[in-house]
Amino acid sequence: MIEYIRAKFAGHIINKTLKDKTAPNRSFTNLLRKCSSFFVIMPETENDFQKSKQVITFLEKHKKVISILTFDFRRNEFLQSHFRDIVEYGLVDYSKLNLPSPKLVDKLKSKEFDAVIDLNRAENLFCSFAANLVQSNLTIGFTKVDSDKFYNIQINDSEDNPEISYKNFINCLEMF
Repeated sequence: MIEYIRAKFAGHIINKTLKDKTAPNRSFTNLLRKCSSFFVIMPETENDFQKSKQVITFLEKHKKVISILTFDFRRNEFLQSHFRDIVEYGLVDYSKLNLPSPKLVDKLKSKEFDAVIDLNRAENLFCSFAANLVQSNLTIGFTKVDSDKFYNIQINDSEDNPEISYKNFINCLEMF
């Protein structure tokens, strides 16, 4: 019961915060090719985390500037030289509503990128909300419950295999 109330209240806060995020209709043709900087939110589950690294490799191959949001204990899995910066978070960065803490909110709001990519395949309110705190005109993520509130471009994921899901994600990115 408490989790339900917490989720409803968090939903209210998100709706209030994101109500001004609605963008006018626009063409996404060649939009990603024009983007030079990306903020990538890494998945929280271990298997998805490992398989999603192919998206990072794809962006690096196309000479994009990349910053990453990931759990603090995963920082060492990335070479710092490839990224503008790595924003890490831990358990203390979760509010009582399972949203980013005020300290993390301030840090993310100060960031500006051409595009934000949330690589979480499972519903993750913390990461979806974080994706919209960063200053960006384009947010990309997998289709989830109420994902239209968070993402301009949604990638449908009907695969159980994360490796195939992220390959499909890259194929979708190549279309833009």
